Amino acid sequence: MLNADMIYEAADYLRLSKEDGDFSLSSDKLESDSISSQRSIIQRFVAQTPNIKLVAEYCDDGYTGTNFDRPDFQKMMEAVKAGKINCIIVKDLSRFGRDYIDAGKYIEKIFPQLGVRFIAVNDHIDTLNYSTGDSLIVPVKNFLNDSYSRDISIKVRSNFESRRRNGEFVSNYTAYGYLRDPNDKTKLIVDEVAGGIVREIFRWKIEGMSPGTIAEKLNARGVLAPSEYKRSIGIKFKTSFQSGARSKWVAASVKRILNNEVYTGVLIQGRRTTPSHKVKKVILKDESEWSRVEHNHEAIIPLREFQLVQDLMQEDGRRAPNSDTVYPLSGRVFCGTCGALAKRTSVNYNGKRYAYYVCPTTQREGGCEKRNISEPALESAVLATLQSEIKLILDMEHALRQIETLAWENREVTRLEKAIAGQEAEIEKCKMLKVSTYEDLKEGLITQEEFLHMKDEYTQRICTLESAVSSLRAEQASIQEGLTNQTGWLAQFRKYRNIPSLSRAVVVNLIEKVYLYPGKQIKVVLRYQDQFSDIMEFLQAQKAAYTLPQKEVG
Repeated sequence: MLNADMIYEAADYLRLSKEDGDFSLSSDKLESDSISSQRSIIQRFVAQTPNIKLVAEYCDDGYTGTNFDRPDFQKMMEAVKAGKINCIIVKDLSRFGRDYIDAGKYIEKIFPQLGVRFIAVNDHIDTLNYSTGDSLIVPVKNFLNDSYSRDISIKVRSNFESRRRNGEFVSNYTAYGYLRDPNDKTKLIVDEVAGGIVREIFRWKIEGMSPGTIAEKLNARGVLAPSEYKRSIGIKFKTSFQSGARSKWVAASVKRILNNEVYTGVLIQGRRTTPSHKVKKVILKDESEWSRVEHNHEAIIPLREFQLVQDLMQEDGRRAPNSDTVYPLSGRVFCGTCGALAKRTSVNYNGKRYAYYVCPTTQREGGCEKRNISEPALESAVLATLQSEIKLILDMEHALRQIETLAWENREVTRLEKAIAGQEAEIEKCKMLKVSTYEDLKEGLITQEEFLHMKDEYTQRICTLESAVSSLRAEQASIQEGLTNQTGWLAQFRKYRNIPSLSRAVVVNLIEKVYLYPGKQIKVVLRYQDQFSDIMEFLQAQKAAYTLPQKEVG
């Protein structure tokens, strides 16, 4: 029972959430301005109230009021249950909590049962002198506080979504390889130290190293893992991936870098959310709802190189013995008849080991007729084919430049722009249709089952279209990158003009597939096969346009 004559041992409870407008905690301030203000108000009240002795203070600076899962609040309740405190003082009910159900439960039930006096100074609430009017006012004020919290949450979510769509970086931590721009904290700039490591990781992957091998190489060189590097440059970084006192590079951390589109200049945010301002369980949003801004910041990895690595990540290549990389043609050789991935096998003969590529179905009933080719012979034939094709392609490039500098590339950029615009228009159409299905459901025109089925279909269609747009943008970016350097995608082949041998980097950059046929015959399918056809078509059209007037003059 509460007694007006006794001396109460009180605790002042202070709280402010990050979403509140006056939250301004920074590295050179120990607490927010509002926290200091709350303390001053409570201390003035206690100084004017003789029967209250302030013995403790609990402060949750930067914690939401929508629930009571706050560290200092829980410590305060432990002190109450231990009999150390029998009075709690807050500036007002909103500082105590903004969940009107739980706040009312504490004030109306829990505190009276524990013999705790509760005081909200600015709201003139004191359970020592609790009246019928107070019992009506308190729930109403708690409800208003709850509503305010909900409104603030909606505004904050909307503000963050708008900033994401505008290309502002609003996440807590930057990806390894980037830093916040000191002149504009919402923009990313390249960290040249970590960015250099990212470039090496991608280069090593293209050369045939696995994520595990790359991690071993980085650890052997003493390169700090991402979390350790962030701490070393003064970033207070926490991660759930760390397993030891000092984290090291592991295959998983390398994979995260190799799969992260941020290195191509794309800013993707808003992947996760919470159901409401009260429910803090994090859920993954549908990919179509992510915020995606292309060309938002300086790229560390060219888009063509990034997409090449994504293809390599899907391949299953084994590391060659006594080597850090996979075999040069690993995952590239296929049977020309059945299309199966050719199997690399080796045998011992007269003390020597010989390697072959064979169709895996030849041993099965109804499989392909027996065919195989030794690894040295295959690599030699592929190299010869590459050398011949590179010469042909560079001759084509010379012909292009004689006709009109970069005319083909300019035409391709225009074509791709039209294709992208068409796909994006289809995406918007699908999004509108997806919304309309919800309207049809509300009006009773379709059933819940039909709505879910149509929603899934439109979502899948949108994802397919967005993937197509991404591929078109990659092709466009590759050409535009070439236009900037006056080279075009043909630079890939110029780079390997005089290749003396076959390496993994050469294979993955230039070769799509190698087909194996009977009689040790092979067919090499190069990357950019469509571009080759387009160039030939363009050259023929230019030649016709040039020769026709000459005939007319003659």
